Amino acid sequence: MPRQRGKGRLDYTARREVQEQLFILSRAIQQSPNALLIARVDGFVEYVNPSFTRLTGYTAEEVMGQQSSVSPFAGPIGTQYRNLKGTLREGRTWRGEVEGERKNGERYWVQESISPILSPEGEVTHFLVIRQDITQQKLDHAALEESEQRFRQVAEMTGEWLWEQDTDGRYIYCSGAVSEILGYRPEEIIGMRYFDLLMPEDNLRWQQEFPELVESCRGFCRLLNHYRHKDGHEVFTESTGEPVLDPSGRIIKWRGVDHDITARKHYEDALRLRNRAIEAASVGICIADAQHPNTPNIYVNPALCRLTGYSKDELMGQNMRILHGEETDATALREIRGSLKEGRGCEVVVRNYRKGGIPFWNELLIDPVHDANGRLTHFIGIQADVTERLRAESERKELDIARRIQLSLLPKAPLRTRGAEVAGVCLPASHVGGDYYDFFQFQDHLDVVIADVSGHSVGAALIMAEARSTLKAATRNAENGGIDHGPGDVLRVLNELLYEDLDGADLFISMFYLRYDYARRVLSYANGGHNRPLLLRQEAPSCELLDTEGLILGVSPTVDFEEKQVALSPGDRVLLYTDGITEAQSSEGEFFGSARLCEMFVSHRDKPPQEVVEALFSDLRAFLGGKPFRDDVTLVVLQAGSEATLEPA
Repeated sequence: MPRQRGKGRLDYTARREVQEQLFILSRAIQQSPNALLIARVDGFVEYVNPSFTRLTGYTAEEVMGQQSSVSPFAGPIGTQYRNLKGTLREGRTWRGEVEGERKNGERYWVQESISPILSPEGEVTHFLVIRQDITQQKLDHAALEESEQRFRQVAEMTGEWLWEQDTDGRYIYCSGAVSEILGYRPEEIIGMRYFDLLMPEDNLRWQQEFPELVESCRGFCRLLNHYRHKDGHEVFTESTGEPVLDPSGRIIKWRGVDHDITARKHYEDALRLRNRAIEAASVGICIADAQHPNTPNIYVNPALCRLTGYSKDELMGQNMRILHGEETDATALREIRGSLKEGRGCEVVVRNYRKGGIPFWNELLIDPVHDANGRLTHFIGIQADVTERLRAESERKELDIARRIQLSLLPKAPLRTRGAEVAGVCLPASHVGGDYYDFFQFQDHLDVVIADVSGHSVGAALIMAEARSTLKAATRNAENGGIDHGPGDVLRVLNELLYEDLDGADLFISMFYLRYDYARRVLSYANGGHNRPLLLRQEAPSCELLDTEGLILGVSPTVDFEEKQVALSPGDRVLLYTDGITEAQSSEGEFFGSARLCEMFVSHRDKPPQEVVEALFSDLRAFLGGKPFRDDVTLVVLQAGSEATLEPA
């Protein structure tokens, strides 16, 4: 009896181990990513796992107990299950690729295996069906095959060299165009490496760079290749290629196309030399389309941009009539129009106008260009500024010197800081102007000055140069630890220093000087008989006038200039100007006036200072209706910034 009880315990332990194994096996079947189906030998389904439902769309209740169409045992064996019965009858597992239909009618493909399940007596009682979903792989493969078929067809029709390379850079496909480009037959190229076809210097370079290209998995476009032809001469191509990837993102091969540009490359090299010569020329050169009725520019060199003041973008597509103005000689214009109309050359000296309305004398040479058939295709224009020569001939050297002095006094570019932004422009009405503006940058503040010297002579230019030098000296002195005068004291000291020269030359200067303190956001200012600037606050509907007491410089040797202060908020703006703007007259005799200037200033309040200056000049030109300025015109705009720092924004 004790032995019997011990045997019972052993049986119980064995059964428990079997149950645990069955439980683990059941969980594995349930969680398998592959679809599983168990059917009797007559085809009736006894079990399907969740993956089967996800694959086919049929639930277990719809399939179990049925000779379902999803079972390979239902009805006659289809062509997809070739040799199925014989394989199973021999007790072996059948494997094959099977196409099926989901419950919703969609097609799918699986890699299927069917294995017999034997009873303890060795009889086949059931079959186990395992289906691995390969639908996406089939679709990808079909798409790839279709793409490759199109590629092959195009390769045979096109004159470009189409190729495929393996990941080592060896050619595995080559179209017939390689014979025309490199002199090799396609079968000679197969198995060769990309490097083997290159010139020695490029071979070495690509030996080093090719592994990085493969590793990056990125395509390339218009890559310049320097090949050696089969007969030894050099060949240039532009190559474009892309990697072909498998579903996991691994490169399978490279596919691309080469376009022979050897002739174009040699032509471009020669053309580049000529272009460099044209680009480096000191005279302005343009090429115009003679076939277009408006003869627009299709090329301009840098010298022409410097000559006219227009950028390349402004000149391209435009006719050079853009340089004509009110005083351009009618006789010269008739000669130019006649040469363009008749397709002949001409040479004239004509008065033109730079961007901004500044006149200059242009020595223009026009030469027609004909193609091989004698058809007029282009005009070449060579333009040179001969103003200096003509001025010398007309004994106007003094005015030219004064003009160059004056232009050199002005700032070269706007000043932008986080504490403030200031921009200005001065446009003399003639060769020599009397207007001046400047700004001086300090650690904690910014000084801005605008002035107008009476007259337009060499003496006026020299006085302005002297005034500027004095201000510059005071600026450097303050930066080096000297006395930093406020705006009122600056005008007082400047008047004392310049009085004798101004009195002796019978000249005077009107000047407005302001200082903006970044940290305190306080504007200090003094006026020496100049136009009162306009203050436009951020939210104000109109302008305020900045006004203080003070005489023009040069009237008295001792003058006290009143200094005032006003607090600014970020975005507040100040407009300084000369009387050339307010006293400008339209063709009807109406003055532009300060009220109109304030109105225009308000209308451009959302623009940055440089654009405000340009917009106001545009408004003034529109008011004049094309008339030239009779007096110098100068504008300066100061805008308070949002931060009390002088570091560049």
